[in-house]
Amino acid sequence: MTTISKADQQVEQKCWEFAQVLGLSEPVSPRVLQAATEDETYAHNLLVSRQQPTFLNYLLANPPQIKLSEPVPEEKSNIELVGKAGQALLRWAKTGFSVVDDEVLERRENACLACPNLLAPEKLVQKLIPSGKVSQKVGQRTGDKVCQLCGCNVGKKIRLTTESCPDKHPTAAGMTRWGKPSAAARNEELRMKN
Repeated sequence: MTTISKADQQVEQKCWEFAQVLGLSEPVSPRVLQAATEDETYAHNLLVSRQQPTFLNYLLANPPQIKLSEPVPEEKSNIELVGKAGQALLRWAKTGFSVVDDEVLERRENACLACPNLLAPEKLVQKLIPSGKVSQKVGQRTGDKVCQLCGCNVGKKIRLTTESCPDKHPTAAGMTRWGKPSAAARNEELRMKN
């Protein structure tokens, strides 16, 4: 009897969810899901070709070559990171793969560069995400660094309109390091309204 692991079930679920975003009647392959998670241009092209089946089918059949990895059993956090990345991709897809403007990008990146939670990648999944080299260009100053709190690749996360900083601001109560109300502050505000 074959058993399906929880990780396999999560990946299968994300494949179905992404297929729904693309308007497909069957799940995308895990290879397509991973490529879309790691290559924002590929993800964008998939979304914009939803109404053009010939091009969409070509993209689905030819995802960019991304090194696939098998999760290491004792590193359960790798599975969690893949799940979080899949959820972030779905949120981002629902916005039409919109990205922040240059001013917001620079503000977010500056906050991350000053944060003690900005670290070199340690987990296998974090190391496999393609990242550019560090440069002085806005949006590329963090290189392959990750956030210790959420595990995300910072250079990718700071660009997405749907993402938020998980850390509290060091001086502004109720705010994140990115200058937005924290989840706790938003929840308290909702509680006060009700």
